[in-house]
Amino acid sequence: MARSFLGWALPGLFFTIGFGFAACLGSADPMGEDCEPTTSGPGAGGNGGTGGAGGNGGGSAGAGAQSTGDPETSENGSNNFHHPMDPTQAGQDDPFEILKKRAAEGPPEIRTRLHSCSKMTYAALGDLLTTRGVDLNKMAAAGQPPTAGQLYKSAATKDSLGVANFDARMGESYFYTISAAAKVLDIFIQAAPEIIQNIENAEECKINGVGNPMFDAATGRCVYNSLSCIMGRPATEDDMDLCNLMIEQANKADPKDLANKRALTVAAFLSAAHTCE
Repeated sequence: MARSFLGWALPGLFFTIGFGFAACLGSADPMGEDCEPTTSGPGAGGNGGTGGAGGNGGGSAGAGAQSTGDPETSENGSNNFHHPMDPTQAGQDDPFEILKKRAAEGPPEIRTRLHSCSKMTYAALGDLLTTRGVDLNKMAAAGQPPTAGQLYKSAATKDSLGVANFDARMGESYFYTISAAAKVLDIFIQAAPEIIQNIENAEECKINGVGNPMFDAATGRCVYNSLSCIMGRPATEDDMDLCNLMIEQANKADPKDLANKRALTVAAFLSAAHTCE
């Protein structure tokens, strides 16, 4: 006699259900709902962070590292956050969580600026500095901070900026990390005095063969053409207002304070223009 469809299907269905129960009951860990391990049981908790004891590593995750093998995550979760080298790095966040973050960041014209800025290459950074009046071969005197050129050429800078390692078949990184952006700002701060001193003679900043100083000799205010040149785009009215406001904070009676404020102003505009800050 031919067996009905239900007659064929029932044995397989019972086998599947029985196999599932056997898998739950056969585990050494105590099971809760949906065969999920409970957080209590014999033995100390595993590498779950600072959570309490749990059965064979089943303790709840604490405030420690997201992954003990993740070099980009600090074990101190109270003062750091995860900052991947590449925004397309797989396995970092749930796609729906990423979507929520993007929605909280604002409209597309804001989000695209936050997430579309690639890192200036190491070679391009060197070209920018030299064409704005920085001598990359200049050495600091004994006991003095390193020059912009020394910072630029240091091995630590190359590591921070993700310079290509051809022996390891690794290309240069495309995006800024926290350390890369901070290192570039360090270089800009050290380069600013040289830029202020030499920008009038920089060929790339001349108009019809005539250069302009960074600050007007008579008024001390920022010069439009020079500010535009260091940013690589025409300075806006807001740029000029902010530049002059920063300079006005200096003590005019203290030449050292004025020089420091001018250097910080130039470095701030360089960083804002070239690291998407």
